[in-house]
Amino acid sequence: MQENEEVFLLSDQNHVLDKAFELFRICYKQNDWEEAKKIIRHMHKVSGNLYKTQQKYGDISPLQLPMRRPLIFYIGYSYLAESIVYQKQGLYEEARSCISHYENLDQYNTQDPEGQEEVRRFKIFAKANSYAIDLLAGDFEILEEYHTFIQSDEEEILPGLITILEAANLNNWNVDHILNDHISHDLEIFASYEDIGNRVYYIKLLNQLAIYTLNQKSYHDTINYILEYLAIAVNMDVYKEFITNSAMYEKVRKLASTEQQLRYETIIKGVLTNEKNINGHVFNSSAF
Repeated sequence: MQENEEVFLLSDQNHVLDKAFELFRICYKQNDWEEAKKIIRHMHKVSGNLYKTQQKYGDISPLQLPMRRPLIFYIGYSYLAESIVYQKQGLYEEARSCISHYENLDQYNTQDPEGQEEVRRFKIFAKANSYAIDLLAGDFEILEEYHTFIQSDEEEILPGLITILEAANLNNWNVDHILNDHISHDLEIFASYEDIGNRVYYIKLLNQLAIYTLNQKSYHDTINYILEYLAIAVNMDVYKEFITNSAMYEKVRKLASTEQQLRYETIIKGVLTNEKNINGHVFNSSAF
C-alpha cells in the first residue's frame, strides 16, 4: 500500500472500522502501544455494537459507509491487535486471553462465505500467535515445531522469523541453524516486497537481525543490517527504531569498514536534507 492510499483509507470516505484498522497498523509501525490501546478499545466497541445491531435489525449496510471486509474480521482483528500489544509489552497471559477470543469466532452468527473464511483464517492466526507467545516466554522446546509451522505457509515465514529472532534476543538463544535456512536467499525476496505491511515486517526483521548478530559478536553483519535498516526506514517514518539502530551503529562504528562508513554517512546526509526528518527524528529526540 502506497502513502497516498493510506491517506485515502483514513479519510471520511471510509468506514470507521477501516480507519481504525489503518490507524492500528500505523501504531504498530511506530511501536506506539499506548495509542494502539485506544484504537483497540474503539474497534471493540464499534464492531461489538454493530454486530448486536445487525443481529437485532438485520443487514443495515445501505444506511452506512461500506466496510472493506466482513464485520467478523473487525471483531477478530480487535482481539488480535490487543494480543499483539500485550505480547510486545511482555504481558503473555493477557495476550493468551485475547487469543482465545479470536480463535473461537465461530461462536458468532456468520453465515456468508467471506465471513466463514475470516473465521478460518483467525484460527490460523491464533495458532501462530500462541506459538509466538510460548517462544517469547522462553519455551525453547517448541522452536523446531514452530519453524516447521511457518514453513507450511509462505505468508508466515517473514513474521515468523521476526518472532524467532525476538525470542532468541530475549532469551539469549542461538538460532543460527534456522537463519541459515532462510537469510541467504529469503532476505532478498523480503527486500523486494513493495506493500507497506511487508515493508514494515522487513525493517523489523532487519532490526532484530542487527540485535541478534550484535549479541553474537558478528559485527560486520550487524553493521550491514543496521545500514540496510536505516536506508529503508529513513523514508518510512519509524523514528523510534531508527534512533535505536543509529545508537547501535555508534556502538560498533569503529569496527565498520570504509565502505560501510561511507554508506552510513550517505544515509545520514539524506536525513539532514529532509526538514521533516530533522525535526521529527533528531532534534526532538532525547537520545541525541
